[in-house]
Amino acid sequence: MARIAHNILTKGFQGKIGELIFRKRGDKTTVYVSSPRKVPLSKKQVEAQLKFKEAVWMAREALKDENERKKYKKMAMNNKKESAYSAAISYFMSKK
Repeated sequence: MARIAHNILTKGFQGKIGELIFRKRGDKTTVYVSSPRKVPLSKKQVEAQLKFKEAVWMAREALKDENERKKYKKMAMNNKKESAYSAAISYFMSKK
């Protein structure tokens, strides 16, 4: 893992470019090299990925509404989460 600070070329990068994966958390950007999966996913792992995918969709939809956004912002502050988005993901993941 490498941290990127004050670099004009990579400022705001997020996602995958070739084999590099850029992640942004707060004001820090980190870059990883993706590695190929050696073992196929188990049934539980596939289910967990689907559950997370659904939680992401539900969080994005919920945060479009200003009242819901305020609710999750408050929840984030109470639960020491970084953002309303992460609070919403946590909430939706714990529901099922």
